[in-house]
Amino acid sequence: MVGSISVLGLGSGLELQSMLEQLRAVDQTVIDNKKTKVADTRVQLDEFTVVKNKLLTMKSKALNLSLSSTFLSRTASSSLESVLTAKAGDGTIVQSTSLKVTSVAANSSFESSAGFATDDTSIYVPTAQESTTGVTDPAVDVAAVNGETMTIKYGAGKTIAVTAASDLTMNQLVDEINNHADNQGGPGANGRYVTAETYASGGKSYIRIKSDTSNGTGETNRVAVTETLSSLNFAPPSSMLSYKVGVADAVSISVAADTTLSELVDLINNDSDNAGVTASVINKGDGATPYRLVLRSDATGEDNRITILANPGDVPFTEKQGASGVSLNAKIEIDGITYERKSNTVTDLMQGVTLTLLGTGSSTVAVADDPTTTIDLIKGLVEAYNDAVHEVKTKSGYDEATKKFGVLSRTTLNDLPFTLESAMTSVVQTGSNKSVTSLFDLGLVFNRDGSITIDETVLNQTVKDHGSEVKSFFLGDATQEITGFADLVNDQLRELTSVTGQIDAEKSSAETRIKDMEAQINLETERLDKKYATMAKQFSELDRYMKQMTSISSYLTGQFKSLTDTGSSSGGSL
Repeated sequence: MVGSISVLGLGSGLELQSMLEQLRAVDQTVIDNKKTKVADTRVQLDEFTVVKNKLLTMKSKALNLSLSSTFLSRTASSSLESVLTAKAGDGTIVQSTSLKVTSVAANSSFESSAGFATDDTSIYVPTAQESTTGVTDPAVDVAAVNGETMTIKYGAGKTIAVTAASDLTMNQLVDEINNHADNQGGPGANGRYVTAETYASGGKSYIRIKSDTSNGTGETNRVAVTETLSSLNFAPPSSMLSYKVGVADAVSISVAADTTLSELVDLINNDSDNAGVTASVINKGDGATPYRLVLRSDATGEDNRITILANPGDVPFTEKQGASGVSLNAKIEIDGITYERKSNTVTDLMQGVTLTLLGTGSSTVAVADDPTTTIDLIKGLVEAYNDAVHEVKTKSGYDEATKKFGVLSRTTLNDLPFTLESAMTSVVQTGSNKSVTSLFDLGLVFNRDGSITIDETVLNQTVKDHGSEVKSFFLGDATQEITGFADLVNDQLRELTSVTGQIDAEKSSAETRIKDMEAQINLETERLDKKYATMAKQFSELDRYMKQMTSISSYLTGQFKSLTDTGSSSGGSL
């Protein structure tokens, strides 16, 4: 609504409100046109940013091609990859070397000599029991009180119950056990099932009850004390696995009685002092006892050779990998010289080349220029160029669908494709380089629409066969003060995209125009508001005046009619 009166014209009967709104709409056209221009300029402003970003992408590609490190990429190949593979670092000298691998580095390994029925089989069946308390003098101190019974079990079914007929010293208890009637006729060396003995430790004497069978192992030689004495308790002696890796300190692991095969694996692997070995259970599938314990060094080479110092329980070990003094190191022969390395990853035989040894045999390692990086960057530069040119041409050309020119048509960016094409057709010639002096020599073709297509066959072959010339073309020659192609393009794009460049100048101009137009819109809107506020008051006065005139007219009309009616009545009576 124009003004503050919503019933304008009611007094006069005229369409004053509609007239006022129509007049305002005509004047508002100027403001609306400016708003449209502001919106169009904002679209243009956004497009400047789009174009700048595309040019920055192109600049990034050109910058990479201007770096000497780009042309340092190398590829390494092995003539027999079943023997070794190779990887070359950037800048590695182009070379070819013949190698002979006579052995690869190996992990030290041991396997338990004995097999087990399951992985839950006990690997330490106690064949002895030892008193946990000692006496000062075994010939004097009482070990068994009169009337006490001590029960010893051997194997699966033999029980020896020793009852003290009087107080027995430790020595007497030993004799009583050894001479007990139930302990005679056993399979041991002394014709017994078990043998008791005393031994000294820490200034005290203790009693040991063990299988009478020398080196007896397994369930048939299990010794248990099921009923103990008041002054003596018994427990199986602890077993110990002790090993070392290389020249490191020995690692000892206490193994309790009836520890299973899988539990021993966990003890080894979870030991906080683990020196670099991994234990595992394997099933060899041979007979009734196929399960074995395997110890394997985590790293290869002689520095990681395992040495078993003490076997745990019933698990003697046999050395497998590295047995009989076979070296665990890798051995590589180059030019008649043999080198030893503890790892199969070798980095110090060919400068800049990492060798991974896989098997024995001979192989030739060749290091060559890797054209992949250069080719990909050239393709990337062309792609970025095409993208930028397409964007500018699309946004500056005539659109048949909308019957309008693009938002860039009346800007200096309209000529940007010509600037870019000029940069991309630059010719650079350094020294004796005659093979590659422009992008045309690399298989690039400029199309009529300003885009570039690539003959990849030509590009790949040229970069492969004329790598040094391609490098000179892009890098130039500082000694001859010749700027390379990549720097020429990069410099041109830097000029276009800098804060003082063409695009930012267009953006600044557009922002200024927007600011000016918005100020004009505000001023014009304020002027129209005042103008039509005044006109609304004037129309209101007109409406009120017309209403008064209408009232006076109605009054006079009534008076005239009354006089006429009175005159007519008087004439009729004469």
